[in-house]
Amino acid sequence: MDDKLEINNVIAMMSFAEVVSTGSFSAAATSLGYSKAAVSRQISRLEASVGMKLLERNTRTVTLTPVGREMYARCARIVDEVNEANRVMNGMQQKPRGDLKVNAPVVSSLFDLTKIIPRFLQAYSDIRLFINLSDSRADLLKGRFDVSFWIGEPYDANLDSVMLREYPMVLVASPAYLDRVGRPKAASDLKEHVCISETHLSQLGEWRLSKDVTVAIGRGPLTSNSVRMAREASLQDLGVSYMPRFLVADDIDAGRLEVLLPDLVTETIPLHLLFPKGSYMLSKVRAFVDFVASEVREGPAASVGGGIALTQAY
Repeated sequence: MDDKLEINNVIAMMSFAEVVSTGSFSAAATSLGYSKAAVSRQISRLEASVGMKLLERNTRTVTLTPVGREMYARCARIVDEVNEANRVMNGMQQKPRGDLKVNAPVVSSLFDLTKIIPRFLQAYSDIRLFINLSDSRADLLKGRFDVSFWIGEPYDANLDSVMLREYPMVLVASPAYLDRVGRPKAASDLKEHVCISETHLSQLGEWRLSKDVTVAIGRGPLTSNSVRMAREASLQDLGVSYMPRFLVADDIDAGRLEVLLPDLVTETIPLHLLFPKGSYMLSKVRAFVDFVASEVREGPAASVGGGIALTQAY
């Protein structure tokens, strides 16, 4: 493909992105104000330019090929940039608008996301939010999501991140489990306990309890990507869990879970917002990131040049 980005290619990319986002050539034609045949010609031109097939078509559905998925991630970004540039030129950049797709962990209600979102929508009535709750890593580079909350360290160098808050970690188990097997008196004792593993907090059969202390843990009956499931397993007397304290604070206060080795555990885990590099320049992304940062952080958001400080993921 010619390195020179011609205007016809941009139009074809916009047509391609619209077909993918609407799910059909007819819907894309209506949205763009073109004929269905014109949209089809644009897609054919783009496929010829790339030299590979981007869409699998039949009478009912349009499906992305593997190459098409990669192309869509880039085309969607280009469309956003073009639309943003048009809004700037038309004097509309002061009011963020459009669809914003956000991924958040299932436990996000515990850091008040359910209260933050309505306030955000009241402040930005021209943004329509799509919220997905999942504890898995969000696909931010292929257009599925624009922004993701992530409890833990950023996981991709192609993402920018904003650290919102750090949460103290805690070791917990139920009194019934501890009465049955005994209470650990040292970190090394955890090797002899049944430990409930959460995949992005437990690595290689170890828990990092502090800057200087990483311990091997006993093999337990459950490994999951959900801290909620780990919590529930400990509440059901299955073993020791390691998680952010805010998730089990009520259980600790009510005596359902007991804190272990409190003087030894000083590790914290961060809550980040993640988004593709460069997308902070999009007004809808910037509005969401800035608003959430001001709501979630303890104290005012750090600012650089009127915005918030971005940290490259590693």
